[in-house]
Amino acid sequence: MGPRHVACVALLLCPLLIGGCARRHSAVEARHPGPKLSIPDFLRNTAAYKGKTITLDLTVDEAIPQSQGQSLRDWVGRDVKFMALGPKGERLDLVITIPKGLAVPDVGSSDKVSVRFVCTLGTPRQGNKATSILKAVTAHSPS
Repeated sequence: MGPRHVACVALLLCPLLIGGCARRHSAVEARHPGPKLSIPDFLRNTAAYKGKTITLDLTVDEAIPQSQGQSLRDWVGRDVKFMALGPKGERLDLVITIPKGLAVPDVGSSDKVSVRFVCTLGTPRQGNKATSILKAVTAHSPS
């Protein structure tokens, strides 16, 4: 192998070594924070999630009268009911405590939110503490 051949091989291989072969993630690619969660599995094996941080897209299941100027923000410091449906219509009912000082979106009954919470006791009805609540981003169809 001559010096020119070695130089050509090096020039061809250097971009691979520098850039790597891994797939690149674009800045707009969505990431799922926390473990991926199957609602049917969570319903069957809730105790297995004890101590884990989970993020779910949920529906506010409290009677919050937005027409009277109330929102989820008025429920900070309290237990709040949320629900979600699984792929086959399985209903997950959760009670999550919203701690004081947590930023909460201006949403009401039946609104969609993304909730990150710690499942402290491994049950859906108690011991769940919110660490983040965001208004769910929904795709709009063209008008």
